[in-house]
Amino acid sequence: MTEVVSRVLLDLELRTPAGEPVSLGDHLTASLTVVQFVRYFGCLPCQEWLVEVDRTATAEKLGAFAVGGSADYQATWLREERGVRMPLLLDPEHRLRDHVDAVKPLGWRLADPRGAAAYVRSLRHGFKPQAITRDTVRSPGVVILDSDGEVRWSYIGNRIGDYPPINQVLDAASRL
Repeated sequence: MTEVVSRVLLDLELRTPAGEPVSLGDHLTASLTVVQFVRYFGCLPCQEWLVEVDRTATAEKLGAFAVGGSADYQATWLREERGVRMPLLLDPEHRLRDHVDAVKPLGWRLADPRGAAAYVRSLRHGFKPQAITRDTVRSPGVVILDSDGEVRWSYIGNRIGDYPPINQVLDAASRL
């Protein structure tokens, strides 16, 4: 976890699953926004954490959205089949990841047995596997941005399914 590491340009362009361009600043309307970096939208532990943060952010009145590099159809599936309300955005060039230093590939850590356990746990919770995409090697992560695009807190995972407990994110947000 890191305190204030960088500022992201508010005009950084992301895309909706329909391919429409949106700026990062359009999604930083709350004083603090939780941003989840998914490996890809079909990753089972990523789906499960995404559903949890969507539910929690709504209840806690925090801004939230998720960003993936690919799999627009999986983001659409999460909205339509899982009822996810927060924005699910695409960043194929991973520019936002670059700005917040969430670019470290998992490499050999893809084989960490705790990642397999996270997949099994998500299967038991009713999540369904989706097609694997080219972004499977990306580390999962979470950052909290303020409305100026400043990174106020970050957590970059070291294996598949390595997201912090949601209470840890809420505690960090309450301290900011």
